[in-house]
Amino acid sequence: MAQYKTAIIACGTIGRVHARGWRGVPGQPVAIGAIADTHPDARREFGEFFGVADDHRYADYREMLDRERPDFVDVCSWHRQHAEMTIAAAARRPKVILCQKPMALSLGEADEMVTACERNGVKLMIAFQRPHHAVWQKARDLIRQGVIGTPIQVQIDDGGNILNTNSHNIRLALFLMDEPEVEWVMGAVERTTDQQERGLPAEDACMGLAGCSNGATILIMGNLLTHNQVGGSDGSPRRIRMGQGARVIGTDGMMELYTGRPPRDQIPTDGAMYQPEGPSAGYNVEFGVARYLNGSSGGWVDVQAEWYDCWAHQCQEAIDWADGKIDDPISGYRHGRKVTEVMMALFESARKKQRVELPLKTKVNPLMLMVENGDLPVEWPGAYERRARIVRGEAMTWHGEH
Repeated sequence: MAQYKTAIIACGTIGRVHARGWRGVPGQPVAIGAIADTHPDARREFGEFFGVADDHRYADYREMLDRERPDFVDVCSWHRQHAEMTIAAAARRPKVILCQKPMALSLGEADEMVTACERNGVKLMIAFQRPHHAVWQKARDLIRQGVIGTPIQVQIDDGGNILNTNSHNIRLALFLMDEPEVEWVMGAVERTTDQQERGLPAEDACMGLAGCSNGATILIMGNLLTHNQVGGSDGSPRRIRMGQGARVIGTDGMMELYTGRPPRDQIPTDGAMYQPEGPSAGYNVEFGVARYLNGSSGGWVDVQAEWYDCWAHQCQEAIDWADGKIDDPISGYRHGRKVTEVMMALFESARKKQRVELPLKTKVNPLMLMVENGDLPVEWPGAYERRARIVRGEAMTWHGEH
């Protein structure tokens, strides 16, 4: 019998990924005790697939928390609700809250989440799962050992907006360099269309440079490069955009990190679940890739490590933190807060048109502030939702109460 139980808020793709993560922990010490979602079809599909009884499925997540009193809470909702749901969950005092990335929409919200958890004695984790990849952990160990010398710069770039995609890569950059403090950020933002992402104003592109306490910088590029790969001169694939990953430049070499997934026919099914993004288990079977080159390697060397589900590894970390076996988890809230601070500092630098020193004093979201104040007038009017294809029913976006 399971020792603990978790309650999952929001029964979409990421909720399913979290559920598989808990089930992937050796011995399955945590049961999926209850679920909550405002959409009845989502509750039914999730409950039937993962074996959650009907009387443990809730439309109101607060009712679920009050009645179930879970040991763990998974906040798997869209970005806008992370702070509200984490604060509400903290008031019910579970052992650990595992909140999906990004931590919050602003540094102010992030700090409110931390305060709510600290005053209630609740441990808070932010689900940046990819540093838990086995190969990327081995890559971090090799960087520690000096395989590419001393890191000078970590380059990251991905499509999409920074909250949804490059937030992963900022977390990875700091992880690979053993969590240095970020001392300053300089950034620029482009917003020529009224793009929304999960009902929130999103930039079309951004670029930033973050200076770290170890003397290295992080070069952040968002939606500036358009191709993942182009052919090399010998016809072999050559990467251009890093995607989910990073390029680490050192004094004696460089390292490149990427992610990959098995062919779709090898990814476990979701059965009859609504899955417009494809099988949710694609995240659970994802793998990290890394290679390095230095002055004595004689060419690229692949980093090898035995694969495991990075989400299950993250769940194991939550259990170990609850049990007092670790005190500084990879997915601990202070790392998630730092990512939020860097992203908000990039936007604030664009707003103020100057380098921004950290710690950041601005508590609101500077991108939203610029949009509200008309400081980023669009050239082609007309709001559109970047992820409209995954909204259920007749709605076309996540606005208002969604």
